[in-house]
Amino acid sequence: MAQLRESTELAVLEAKLKIFYKLCVAYRRSRQDPAFGLRADDVRTELDIPESVFAKALETFVDVKNQAIVEMLEKNGVRYLRLGESARHNLSD
Repeated sequence: MAQLRESTELAVLEAKLKIFYKLCVAYRRSRQDPAFGLRADDVRTELDIPESVFAKALETFVDVKNQAIVEMLEKNGVRYLRLGESARHNLSD
C-alpha cells in the first residue's frame, strides 16, 4: 500500500514539474504578457497526464504566502492555466 501511495506522489510531482515548465516556457514566449493562458485540457493532453493526477498536481501550486503559483481561470466555459503573480515576478527580466 505504501508503494502505491509513493507511486501516486511521484506521478503528481512529475506532473507538477511538467505543468510548471510548460507554463514558464509559454509565458516567456508570450513576451511576459500577464494575460497569457493555455487551455488546461490542451496542457493535460499534450503532457499525457491522467486527469486525476493533473487535478492533484494543480491543487499543490500554492506558495508559502498562500498565493497561487499556477492559476486556473475559466472563460466561456473553457478552463485556462497561467502563472500566478508570484511566479511571473520570479521570471521577469
